[in-house]
Amino acid sequence: MARVHKFRFSPARAMDAVHRTFDEAGKTGALLRTAGSYQGRKVELDGRMLYNFGSCSYMALEIHHELRAAAALAVYEYGTQFSFSRAYLECALYEELEPNLESMTDRFVLVTPSTTLAHQAALPVLIGDEDAVLIDQFAHASLHQATELLRDVPVHLVRHSRIDQIDQLTRELAPKHRHIWMIIDGLYSMLGDFAPFSELEYLLERYPQLHLYIDDAHAISWMGKHGRGGALTHLGKHERVVVAMSLNKAFSCAGGALALPNAALKTRIRRCGGPMLFSGPIQPPMLGAAVACSKLHLAAEHAKLQEEVMCRIDYALILANELGLPLATYDRTPIFLIECDSMQESFNTTYQLREHGFFACSSVFPAVPMNRPGVRFTVGLHNELEDIETFMSTAKVILQNCNFGDATSSVQREHFYKSSHGYEQVLS
Repeated sequence: MARVHKFRFSPARAMDAVHRTFDEAGKTGALLRTAGSYQGRKVELDGRMLYNFGSCSYMALEIHHELRAAAALAVYEYGTQFSFSRAYLECALYEELEPNLESMTDRFVLVTPSTTLAHQAALPVLIGDEDAVLIDQFAHASLHQATELLRDVPVHLVRHSRIDQIDQLTRELAPKHRHIWMIIDGLYSMLGDFAPFSELEYLLERYPQLHLYIDDAHAISWMGKHGRGGALTHLGKHERVVVAMSLNKAFSCAGGALALPNAALKTRIRRCGGPMLFSGPIQPPMLGAAVACSKLHLAAEHAKLQEEVMCRIDYALILANELGLPLATYDRTPIFLIECDSMQESFNTTYQLREHGFFACSSVFPAVPMNRPGVRFTVGLHNELEDIETFMSTAKVILQNCNFGDATSSVQREHFYKSSHGYEQVLS
């Protein structure tokens, strides 16, 4: 069956658009840079130490002494790699890690080589030929790519967090399909907004055929009991919910994991999910670090670290309101997107921030829709309150002095639309 709604124009033309974006970024060095030394609070770029407002390590655990010690110990015990397919032989550290993650989440957990490979392993096992799929237009690119493996399943694109569209499509598709799978992010990595969990819970109760597959990579560790994230905090008791987790980002190690409602599903994905058979495992140093990190999450002190992250998030939100910074959303998350009028303004702003001693990230097509460019910055335990205040005040001044006005940017955007023929999923 043909895909219902995936590309408006050809993938080749979409890739041309991405290539041109990198060409534009190259003029200011906004993308594809090489870091020097890294201390957490600061990162070295071009011989200068910049305050770090671009990392997804919201809990600052990658420099924690217990994780470093555990990684070193695993190297000496198992070597730099354990080069076996897990179908034949697996490192004993998995036998510690998965039970710890199950204690964190109150679910059955299958550790995967990465979150991307978790999607590729799980979705073809979970979703059958008689099912249908709905996917949020802003869902992570790895989720959209994973749906390409569902060859005979109709995939419907849904506008971002539009509960009315999910409701309507579920109602229309239910008589024709066994299950309806809604694929979303728990926390969207560019705009910094949560999925509408309460409304989704209502739809789960209304439609017995509805299932949710949630990539909650960016909410793990800093949010929820023992760091289980937003999706499991709000929807963890539902049997028709599967949550993908990241052991990178705030968890600060490597790999991914699937939090599943029952043991039978865990076994089936372990046996039948392609990447679980054919992809390399997480290597011992990162497995050792992950075991140590999972123990930290189960300790009482972890909640105190979460409180410190929330303090920084709230401080940034207060400053954004006082300064009048145009944020895309105001959810209480560590991800912020300052909206810009054009791709060029986004690149120029991140360049000017670097000149003032701050590292932040340009957020442009294809990471966001062409008409939603911005400057993405993150806050966490690497950032002191005074760093956050100085950064946001500096960003405000730069935006006020930016040379790219509304009229120019609208012309530039229109030209880019016509020349790029980009993804329908990003043309909102």
